[in-house]
Amino acid sequence: MLRSLITAASFLISTSAAAHSFWLEPEQHQLEPGDQVVVDFKVGDGENINDWGLYWERIAALQLYGPALIADQQTGVRTTAEEEVGTARIAVSLPGSHILAFASNPSFSELEAERFNRYLVNEGLGAIVAHRAQQGTSDQSGTELYARRAKTLLQVGSNTTENVTKPIGQTLEIVPLENPLDLGSAHSMAFQVMWRGNPLEGALLTATPLTEPGNTTPYTTDADGKAIVALASGSRYLLSVVWGEPAPNDARADYFTVFSSLTFERN
Repeated sequence: MLRSLITAASFLISTSAAAHSFWLEPEQHQLEPGDQVVVDFKVGDGENINDWGLYWERIAALQLYGPALIADQQTGVRTTAEEEVGTARIAVSLPGSHILAFASNPSFSELEAERFNRYLVNEGLGAIVAHRAQQGTSDQSGTELYARRAKTLLQVGSNTTENVTKPIGQTLEIVPLENPLDLGSAHSMAFQVMWRGNPLEGALLTATPLTEPGNTTPYTTDADGKAIVALASGSRYLLSVVWGEPAPNDARADYFTVFSSLTFERN
């Protein structure tokens, strides 16, 4: 019952735009061929982290991208129930590096002007800030359709593969330009943020060790959508980014926003 109450609270938090980070958290990132791993769905910021309400109507896709194939994983989803938190059980049979990727269906949000403007600034949503100023609507409430995109890296066996360093085509995507398990003694690596298939300049990319959720470091992507992120050895990380643009062809909201994340373990 306690975990179901936590899940209900996280739903209220996420719909009020008070907690923005969303990510996939596997029990472990390193597996052997034939293993199964349970993946939790998390939402929150800082010390306020909760289980996300995982319902079928929220799921657009859950797929495993391996070195040689893409496999649907929705049959492994256990949705949130009254006494249970939703999870996914993922089976991996082929060795190499894999991406487990999730996409949600969009949800609607409306915030009064002051709160919406503060949210835009805090999340680095410069395109929406500029559009509201240009349109003279900064003193009006803001409406948006928001969706979630999340990836986590799974390593099966000892041989790493480079497929995890390539985009998979998410609307907003964080792409590691090296495999985090191949860093050796390096203390940092480059990541690229992509928006609708193109490098995204000026995005606010944050990096958080999952063992220290209050220790978040912000980075701003350059003209190539890249940022060099400091990474401590042997740690699990959450990288997050948010971006949105006007939605002139959708009568439901003024803007369309995507929350994207990447979780992984570095060597």
